[in-house]
Amino acid sequence: MSDSGIISQYGFLYQRKIFVLHVLKNANTKQLFTFEGKDDIEISPDEKIYAMFDSTNYYIQVKSGSVSEDCFSRVICNWLLLESTESSIFKLVLENDVHFDYSSQEMAEKILKFIIDGKAKKRTSIARKTYEKFKEQILNQQEMLKHILNMITGFKKVVCSMEMIDQELLEKFNQDYCSDIQDFSLAKKKRLERFISYIDKDINKAIKSKKPYTLVYPHFIRLIIQVSEEISDDKYKIDTLCLKKKSEEKAQKLVKERVSREVKQLYLVKDVESFVVNGIVQELIYKDFRDVYSQQKVLEISNLELNAKENFETALFALGDDADDPKSVFAKTTDQQLESDLLPQGRIYRTGCYIYLTGDSIKEDFQITWGKENDSE
Repeated sequence: MSDSGIISQYGFLYQRKIFVLHVLKNANTKQLFTFEGKDDIEISPDEKIYAMFDSTNYYIQVKSGSVSEDCFSRVICNWLLLESTESSIFKLVLENDVHFDYSSQEMAEKILKFIIDGKAKKRTSIARKTYEKFKEQILNQQEMLKHILNMITGFKKVVCSMEMIDQELLEKFNQDYCSDIQDFSLAKKKRLERFISYIDKDINKAIKSKKPYTLVYPHFIRLIIQVSEEISDDKYKIDTLCLKKKSEEKAQKLVKERVSREVKQLYLVKDVESFVVNGIVQELIYKDFRDVYSQQKVLEISNLELNAKENFETALFALGDDADDPKSVFAKTTDQQLESDLLPQGRIYRTGCYIYLTGDSIKEDFQITWGKENDSE
């Protein structure tokens, strides 16, 4: 089975995190940030090249994985194709360092040969485009070599692993945009994740329209204000639809494994995979909320879940003879509201809490049971 798709997706993720980090480090009223995947470059899926730039003509190429001499030649050609390079600053961000002398005379000669050979390549290839732009200058190869040498000796190279990016993102975001969060350290991480998810959503929308994504300062500030209002010491408001989509893959995996007690109990209620997956998604959404507050608001979480257990017992009493029917117990229990100022409103969180309490790790005083598990087989 080919892993090129996974490698490609990893490259997208790496690129987007570098973009967000660059935005956070340089955001001001004069900056304009553009994210654009160069889809017309003739490269293999695991050697994609990306560019982003701002209004100061600061151009950045981002490359995950390894960089070959051919890939590096494409990076340089991509910069050479820009209309003006004299006042521009160039930066190459790599996940892994290169293993050749990229600033040597020999490398400059290889890049020149790469460009000359572009004459015989497709019109859409970066080598052909570079050849067409510089075919007159190539007649004087020494001058062209000098131009290439200036480029390969003048850019800035940064090697940064995914782990380093994550750490730097968290430190920068916490420093500048989380000073109001004093009690819940996890809320800071959640706020950053929310900010990145909104950037991702905007990028995806632009890509679907086959347009580059541009982030202007006013929109950047609106996003910061939005995530600050949604996640704080006193509030955890989320885009439920976004989190639901994010949780579906994990839920499907858990359901297919059919190991967890929550899954087995849900199958007792309704022996339909889609129903069980939806239930586990709701539990994951509740757990996402719970993780933020569980350490600092122990009493509030305990009271919330005790209320859920009491509602379950009330449902059993009200059902009488039907208390042996898992479907009836589930419906009667999850219909009941939970008394909590902490829990977000909505059936998803309420049902997720009830399902969470059917888990193996739940203490007996809190655990909920829809029915006998041996009945599910």
